[in-house]
Amino acid sequence: MQVHAVTRNVRMSAQKMREVVRQIQGLPALQAQAILKVVPRKGARLVSRTLASAIASAEHLRDEWKEPKIKQEIANLEAMIENTRNRKRRNKLVRELRRYQEFMNSRNRLATDSLRIKEAFALTATTLRRFTPKARGSAGPILKRSCHIKIVLSDE
Repeated sequence: MQVHAVTRNVRMSAQKMREVVRQIQGLPALQAQAILKVVPRKGARLVSRTLASAIASAEHLRDEWKEPKIKQEIANLEAMIENTRNRKRRNKLVRELRRYQEFMNSRNRLATDSLRIKEAFALTATTLRRFTPKARGSAGPILKRSCHIKIVLSDE
């Protein structure tokens, strides 16, 4: 079972953020949190917040999704898939059904101590373009870069 968290439009370049993100890829989530607490960079604080959000999402799903409730939801989704003719709607329902089935088949069912960082990305976002005056009436560009942080946790 996978859980992800995304922080969008962080005012820091993706290149600087990737240096922090590479340090935690593949580690257990709790160990990664401990590492990020001692890294003296601004990016570490932002990645730590995103990681905490992903862990909280996993805990929420673990608490909310009880076995009888999931089995009932799977039965409802299967009935809805059979009755739906709209392709896009059916595909969305199938994805949701797979997610519930994946949770039911998972051994650990999103236990916090078994979560590992499967993927961690720092993707480029929109760049703010500003200009500063230069000699002879020209202008020089100032690029204020930003990025998106995405962390995917898995319990396998």
